[in-house]
Amino acid sequence: MVKCLTPALVILAVALTACATSAPVAVPRSREVAVPQSREATVASVEVEGSLDISPLRVAEADFPASESPEALAAQRPIVAAGVIDGWQQGPALASYPGGPLDYRILLRVRVTDPLKGVTGRASIVNDLLYIALDQGAVIRDDALPVDQWKPEQGVEEFAAAMPPGTRILVFPREMPRGALGKILTPGDPVLAGAILMSVSPQGIVLEDPRLRSQATGDQTALIGGLEPLNVGGSAWTGQKNMDDLIAHLRQHGFNE
Repeated sequence: MVKCLTPALVILAVALTACATSAPVAVPRSREVAVPQSREATVASVEVEGSLDISPLRVAEADFPASESPEALAAQRPIVAAGVIDGWQQGPALASYPGGPLDYRILLRVRVTDPLKGVTGRASIVNDLLYIALDQGAVIRDDALPVDQWKPEQGVEEFAAAMPPGTRILVFPREMPRGALGKILTPGDPVLAGAILMSVSPQGIVLEDPRLRSQATGDQTALIGGLEPLNVGGSAWTGQKNMDDLIAHLRQHGFNE
């Protein structure tokens, strides 16, 4: 498989011509995230390898005003919830630009076990499930097919293998306004009646890696960031060793339904 990587959708049309080949080519998609703001160069982004593979989530790098602690982010977001990954499902496919490939979303289902803020009584959270829409990443170029039939490089199965159901997770989502996704061409797999798709900021997903938790050496944390490295906001994000510690930390700061 030959890949032609481009930094942004702005030059994607050029890349489609420049990368013409008989072999399939992965065409990357950009993630729409946060307000542009320069990130401090002193922030380290090295992460210890565990058993989870978060690379399917890291489809683009974003500049954004990072929150300096979990409690600071929790104060800004309407919903804070811990639980487990219930599964992954195909989300909607969106129009990107005329003549271009579709822009796919994957849905992360989170089953809430520890509601911390904005969960109880919220009508859009049905049967304790959150549906978080995430950029599915590149599509595979196949010149034998029309552009709008090119499929995502990473499918539901790949996401589930990388971050399997049962993985502990904490999210800081918000409900997506009606029409926020733009023009939807195919709806994807259905969600529960009454549920509303949600979005997260770059720091809005924290996972607990089972291998790192089982090692439990020194001050090393078993927590890892989803869309961005955990410590992008600073050392306060790595002060908790596991998900139980992070939940307790947030509760101590008043986030406790």
